[in-house]
Amino acid sequence: MFRVALIVSLVGFSTAIPVDNGVEGEPEIECGPTSVTVNFNTRRVVSLPNPFEGHVYVKGLFDHEECRNNEGGRQVAGIELPFDSCNVARTRSLNPRGVFVTTTVVVSFHPQFVTKVDRAYRVQCFYMEADKTVSTQIEVSDLTTAFQTQIVPMPICKYEILNGGPTGEPVQFATIGQPVYHKWTCDSETQDTFCAVVHSCTVDDGNGDTVQVKRH
Repeated sequence: MFRVALIVSLVGFSTAIPVDNGVEGEPEIECGPTSVTVNFNTRRVVSLPNPFEGHVYVKGLFDHEECRNNEGGRQVAGIELPFDSCNVARTRSLNPRGVFVTTTVVVSFHPQFVTKVDRAYRVQCFYMEADKTVSTQIEVSDLTTAFQTQIVPMPICKYEILNGGPTGEPVQFATIGQPVYHKWTCDSETQDTFCAVVHSCTVDDGNGDTVQVKRH
């Protein structure tokens, strides 16, 4: 599943309170499997006067402790927001197919007041979804059967028909009544991100006629 982070700076604040600090460059966005992380590089470093002593929080939710990061004294300020908290919005898209995860994050540089160097960013991660069909074939006597299953595209998946059970040898030819074991395997570089559902299996007799296979 590809991930694309889109960042749009929304608001700049202004006030008479002088703060010798500010955001350096663009925020760094990490679109994770269950959360979105936003980090800001600030101009001041810890060894110099006036390191970062402000807050990073979700716009409109400053009073919610779980939606605010108060850790100061560092050059990098940031916050991690789980999908199911702090009004993080998830919107399904049909074109392109996938899910948008959106939130607005504010970085303030004073522990109590709004300053002219404060910034608000609308952060959006896009998780792309695509459908891909995989198939395999086995000959039973004079019949040809094709099985198909739809899977999410990013993992590398394979479908095997094995003799007797999950540790059996692959079967290319079988006789009617012979027990076979259907095995689907997917390899992915990420953990706890993808899942697969096997559905819409059909048998093809080789003459253009198909029969829906019912699950038990």
